[in-house]
Amino acid sequence: MFKKALIILLALLFLTPVMAAASTIEYNGFQQPGLKVEGWKRSGWGWQRIRVDNVGEFDITWDEGAALAAYCTNILQHGVGGSYDVEALGDLSGLNNNLLRAAWIADNYAPGLGYTSNRYDPYEAATAVQSAIWHLLPQSSNPWYLTKVRSGSKSQRSDAKDLYTSILLESEGVDFGTYEFNHAFFYATSDQGRQDLLFATARSTPPGGGGAVPEPGTMLLVGSALAGLWGYRQRRRKKAAE
Repeated sequence: MFKKALIILLALLFLTPVMAAASTIEYNGFQQPGLKVEGWKRSGWGWQRIRVDNVGEFDITWDEGAALAAYCTNILQHGVGGSYDVEALGDLSGLNNNLLRAAWIADNYAPGLGYTSNRYDPYEAATAVQSAIWHLLPQSSNPWYLTKVRSGSKSQRSDAKDLYTSILLESEGVDFGTYEFNHAFFYATSDQGRQDLLFATARSTPPGGGGAVPEPGTMLLVGSALAGLWGYRQRRRKKAAE
């Protein structure tokens, strides 16, 4: 009896982190906005033209800390924040190759992750990265096609489109069996119908934000139960000895 109760309590102790609530993400405002863009997305049997402002990476904090760079993945969804189911790329089973490509593009070209270039300024880079992520991770199976950059100088408009095209093409040839990411990437699915997110943290952050730790209240409850079982067993031993 004692052994069975002990096994059940220990199982509950280790399963408690798995049953924890979804991660909380807080939106902190634009960090590195890009340029305004225009593109096409298939809609039923036709095409829908979409114009988007404030393209680029933005600043979020989740319950494991601050993200270095974050990009939305749903072209038509609005709003960031609330509860999210967050998974590290390394923990996702049956990982979509497009998700790996999107993370690779951010890993190598996102201004917030240290990308600098003599040719492309941060606005152009943020625009190209966001547009490429939208192309690879659309809200449905219909991709986003960047056709115009609607703000900035003539050279910025041209450069942003060139970079968008080249990084999508370059990502097709990456061998993800050997590539080692420079940052820890996470995919966050909104529980409230808002923007799903692809974001990166420092490389030192363990995948998944580290092992989940039981809350103090849970530890106290299980500890009290174990102490009670130990006392019950001692009393039975004492009665048997008498």
